[in-house]
This record gives sequence, C-alpha cells and structure tokens, in this order.
Amino acid sequence: MSNVTKITYLSAGEAPMQPDQLSFFPQDSTRKVQNHVFHMWRFYNYARMRKVADFFLLQSNYTYVNWWSAAQSLAIVLSGVLQLYFLKRLFTVSTTDTKTRC
Repeated sequence: MSNVTKITYLSAGEAPMQPDQLSFFPQDSTRKVQNHVFHMWRFYNYARMRKVADFFLLQSNYTYVNWWSAAQSLAIVLSGVLQLYFLKRLFTVSTTDTKTRC
C-alpha cells in the first residue's frame, strides 16, 4: 500500500486551510453555487425593477415638461398678439372722434 502525500504551495501571508474548511463533497459545492446564483438572481431582479421605475419616472417627467413648454409657448404667443392688438389700437385714429388719445 502506498502512502500519498499532498503538497500544497501557499503564497506569502496565506494561512493553510483546515480540513473542516475544505469542500470534498459535491453537495456542498452545489449548494454554494445555488446560493450564489440565487443571490445574483435577486440582485438582477432588483436592478430590473429599479430600471423600470426609473423609466416610468423619466416618462412622467418628459410628459410634464412637454405640457409646461406648450403652455408657456402659448402664453408667449398670446401676449405677443395682445401687445400687437393694443399697440395698433393705441395709434389708430378714429375719423368720428375729435379727441386725441395720446
């Protein structure tokens, strides 16, 4: 019967692993991988939900800004039309009226 010795090389400052820390059974490795996959799946779903929430917020802000821009543009055009109307009315001379306006 041969005696097999395992030689392990460690980096400087690296502590050797104890036998109870080693994972010799595939069930342990499978469980660890499954746990990591589950946590990544949760993180992915959280990121996906945040992305959708941010998309809806951007869409809402876009609609809000568009409506306010349209309302302000309409107010600017309306004030220009009213200024033109009142300036024109100020300088029109009525033939029947003998009084001057200015």
